[in-house]
Amino acid sequence: MRGMDAAREACDMLLPQLAPALADVSLPELEVPGGPGLDAFRKSGGPGLLVPAAYGGAGAGALQAARVSRALGAMSPSLGVATAMHNFSVASLVALVASADATGLEWMLIEGIARDRLLVASAFAEGRTGAGVLDSAVTARPVEDGYRVTGSKKPCSLSRSMNLITASVALTGADGTKELGVALVPAESAGISRRPFWSTPILAGAESDEVVLEDVHVPEELMLRPQIELGTGLDTLQTVGFVWFELLVTSAYTGAVARLAESALGSGKGSATDRAALLTGVEAAIALAENTARVVDEGPVGNSELGAVLTARYAVQELLVTAADRAAELLGGLAFVTTPDIGHLLAVSRALAFHPPSRGSMAQALLDHHVGAPLKVR
Repeated sequence: MRGMDAAREACDMLLPQLAPALADVSLPELEVPGGPGLDAFRKSGGPGLLVPAAYGGAGAGALQAARVSRALGAMSPSLGVATAMHNFSVASLVALVASADATGLEWMLIEGIARDRLLVASAFAEGRTGAGVLDSAVTARPVEDGYRVTGSKKPCSLSRSMNLITASVALTGADGTKELGVALVPAESAGISRRPFWSTPILAGAESDEVVLEDVHVPEELMLRPQIELGTGLDTLQTVGFVWFELLVTSAYTGAVARLAESALGSGKGSATDRAALLTGVEAAIALAENTARVVDEGPVGNSELGAVLTARYAVQELLVTAADRAAELLGGLAFVTTPDIGHLLAVSRALAFHPPSRGSMAQALLDHHVGAPLKVR
């Protein structure tokens, strides 16, 4: 498939050690907590994929990142989803720092992610329906030597493998205005614990359990404060985060379904018409995400781009279910009962629908947006 060829070429160019490291690892081995996928991603330099080249990262753009995410999703859906969360968090951090009167120290934190190959988990509010960045379930209170952070995030991907947690918090300024704060919390800080949350074997390798922070100390220098007040530049930063999240997670699921489709196409089963229908469905899903990625690369990212990425995501959501069903049918019942990968990938093909914001919650907002209204995420 041409779309997957492009994805693998991008991954081999930007993370050349990754595919060889996982070439002989089975899907069941990669789809469990503690599997080798995340360690291979780390060792290959994956944590720095979206860190600007000037700060030691790969400096990948949106199109390159979408292609790498698609390749990772094909290697292991859990790896694709977990790394999408890391990359979304890094892209959000880069945008936050770039929007502020950043000091050298703040950029050193970004540089450290690439240099030390740190995996970043997200305690932003993207998992809570209708919540914005300042509505995080994680709170911070100022103390003499920094801040004390309390709250929890569930599910929180990378809960076992993370080195840092990025937590969005609302800070009250001296004049009473609410400001955006983003705490960078070392994962081994006192007061951080993990609780079991993810009960299904599907995507278990993404390590999406609950992370609890209880009165965790965060030094002043690890609290990013871009000096943006609620109602001014904050909406732009929220939009950047949503756009990257939707683009990367859509691409990861597309890769997972493409893996199943490639198996069906390679089997030679079914008519040419059936195989062509499968091929065009997956390639259409790839093209939708890539078109959005090109728009993001052109910049700047705003409300229109958010509308475009959500429109693409919901269309891809349907294409993937249809493609996965068609691929499994072509492979046949005997393959289904003797090859566990098929049932696993079928289940994964449905999971994009469970990521926020849900299609139902956005239905009226999308209708309004496509006749000229600003898009409001619900």
